[in-house]
Amino acid sequence: MTLILDDPEATINHVNSLAFNRSAGSEGETEAVFYIRDQLNNKNIDNHIEYFTYLGPKKVLMRLTYLIFLTYLIFYKLLVVIVFYFSIKYSFSTTRNYSLIKEESSKNLVTTIPAVNQRKKRPVVILTAHYDSFSTKLPFRIQNFLFFIFKIIIIPYFMIKLIFSLWLLGDFSFTVSQSPVILELILMSSIIEFVIVFLIFLLIYNTKISMGAIDNASGVSIILELAKKLNEKPLENMDVIIVFTSAEEWGLIGSKRFCNRNLKSFSEKYILDKSLSINYDMIGTYIGLLDKKSLFNKKSINQTLNKNIEDTANNLGISLVKHKPLITPKTDHKMFLKFAKKTESDFQVACFHAAKDVKYIHSARDTPDNCDVQNLNKVLEISLVTLRKIDSESYPSEKI
Repeated sequence: MTLILDDPEATINHVNSLAFNRSAGSEGETEAVFYIRDQLNNKNIDNHIEYFTYLGPKKVLMRLTYLIFLTYLIFYKLLVVIVFYFSIKYSFSTTRNYSLIKEESSKNLVTTIPAVNQRKKRPVVILTAHYDSFSTKLPFRIQNFLFFIFKIIIIPYFMIKLIFSLWLLGDFSFTVSQSPVILELILMSSIIEFVIVFLIFLLIYNTKISMGAIDNASGVSIILELAKKLNEKPLENMDVIIVFTSAEEWGLIGSKRFCNRNLKSFSEKYILDKSLSINYDMIGTYIGLLDKKSLFNKKSINQTLNKNIEDTANNLGISLVKHKPLITPKTDHKMFLKFAKKTESDFQVACFHAAKDVKYIHSARDTPDNCDVQNLNKVLEISLVTLRKIDSESYPSEKI
C-alpha cells in the first residue's frame, strides 16, 4: 500500500511556515499555535486550547537567590526577619500570591477525532508533537553537559543547605564567630552555585537564533497532516486525540499537564490496554525510532507497537533507524510512559526521533533545508498504515 498525497509538499510547507523563534511563552509561540489552529479550522477539524502555567528559568533563578538569602538569615540567627516576612506575605490576600517574577504561561492545542463506531468504551490513539522551540549559543552536546553538571551540583547543594539550616534552627547556642570555617564554606558554595546557574542561563536562555525546523516543526507537520487525513476518514474503532504540546523544552511541561489533567477521565472512558501514543520529535535527515525505555530498562519502549511500526516500514520499503541510546532523550513520550505506569495498563508508547540530528538543533543550523520532505511524507505514510492496521485488529471478531 502506497499513500497517495493530494499535496506532497504540504509537510515541508508547514515546516517552512513555522521556521521562526517559538520559545515557550513568547509571541512566536502564540503565532505558531494560531497557525496550527487555522490549519485545523480550514478543514473544519474541532480543536481547543488548554492553558497552563509553569516555573520559567527566571523564576528558578530567583528562587535560588531566595534560598541563598534565607540560608544566610538562618545562619546569622535573624529568624525574626523570616517570621516578619512570612507574616506580612500571608496576612493579606493582595500579598499572598505576590511574586517578583510571575509564572510563565503557555498552552496546548488539542483536537479529537471520534471513532466511527461509538462504543461506550473503546481504545484511543494519542498523537503528540511539541511546537515550541529552544535556542542556545552553545552546541547541543555542550549544553547537555552543562545541564548535567548543574543537576549533579545543585541537588547535593540543596540537601546540604537544608540539613545545615535545620541543624542551625535546633542549635541556638551556635554563633558565626564559633566557626568561621563553616561561614567561609557556605559563602563560597553559595557564590559558586549562583555563578554556575547564572552562566547557564546567560549562555542558554532566551536566545533566538534557531528556526526550530527539525526540532520540532517537523513533528508538528506530521501530526497536522495526520489530523487532516484521519478527519477525512476516521478510524473505525479508536478515537484519535492529537495534542500539539508546548513548554516541552522546559521539562515536558505541556505533555505532563495534559496527562495529569486527563489521567482519571481517560481511565474511565477508554480501554487503555488497547490504546497507544506516538510522539513525533525530530524527523530530519533520516527517520529514527527510539527502541529503549530507560537507562535501567533496556527493553523496547513497547515491543508490540514498535514491531508494528517496523513491519509497516519494511512492507513499504522504507528505511528506519532504531536507536538504543545509553540515556534516552527527553521527549514528550516519557510522560506517556509514566501515564501507562500510573494507570497500570498495557498502554503502548512509541517515539519517532532522529537522534543523530541533534547536531543541528537549538542552533542556527536547525533550518528547513535539513528536513527531507520525503522523510516527512514517509513517516506520515508509516503512521497512517500502522494506525489503520492496529485499528482493524482492535476488534478482530467484527468485520470492518
